[in-house]
Parts: sequence; C-alpha cells; structure tokens
Amino acid sequence: MHLPIQKTRRAGHRPNVRRRFIVFLFLAAALGSTATLADPGDFQAMPGLWKVITSIVNHGQAGQPTTTWHCVDEGADPWVEFANIDVPNQTKCLRGDQHRRSTALDWSLSCPGATSATGKGRVDFDSPEHYTASITMKDQGEVVRVEGKRYAACTSPSD
Repeated sequence: MHLPIQKTRRAGHRPNVRRRFIVFLFLAAALGSTATLADPGDFQAMPGLWKVITSIVNHGQAGQPTTTWHCVDEGADPWVEFANIDVPNQTKCLRGDQHRRSTALDWSLSCPGATSATGKGRVDFDSPEHYTASITMKDQGEVVRVEGKRYAACTSPSD
C-alpha cells in the first residue's frame, strides 16, 4: 500500500520540476534577448567615402537624381552625416522626437513658415555600407528618397 503513494508523489514531483525547468528556460531566453538589443551608441555605419543619390518625389514619382560625395569620419554624428536631409520647398525644418538604433534613425519634422508642414524622416541601414532614407510629409506622402553607398576609405580630410 505504501508503494502507490510514493509513485503518486514522484509523478506529482516530476511535473513541478519540469515546470520550473521550462520557466527557467523562458527566463533565460528573455534575458538573453535583451542583451542583444541595439545600443544607440553603436550606430552601425562605416566611416569612409559615401556616394549619396537623392531624388525629389512628386506624386509618388522620383525625379531626376542628384549625386553627392562626402567623407564620413570615425567619430561622426549619424544625425549630421546621414539624417540631415533637406525637405523640398521648405526652409529651416526642425527635427524632433529623434530615435536612434544600431541600424536606423527616425525623427519627426516641423517646418514653420508661410507653408508650414509636418512630417517624418527615416534612415535604414541594410548593411554598414548601404542605406536608404526618405522624408514623408503630412498630406503629401514621400517627398525625398535617398540611397547611400560607401565606396572607399577617405584619403584626406578634404574628401
């Protein structure tokens, strides 16, 4: 008679151990995943010579692209180097509500003046050597489209 009680206890004990083990695994996975979150200070863009192609977008159609080249140094601020995008037909737009992750920058825009407007900007890096960006304005949709690609190391400060 004593034997069935022991089996009952073991059977009741095993699920409790399994339950604890499963909870432990979930906690370990959750803690491990938070360690892989992007540190905003680790912005993943390589320094060097960047070719930037900018197109003004009108009613969903990209216009004639313009190409610029610029050198990004090691300690450059991503907000200055990659998120400084002019808004067509607007002057002195102010950037606010800025968010930085290791592969993206996004912000809100406020453009005061006679034709005041608001919008959003975003830069997305698909690798440390390539990005796409856009500016979208309220009631207009996308107004600027940008693509940047790193080509080489900078050879001098005047690059």
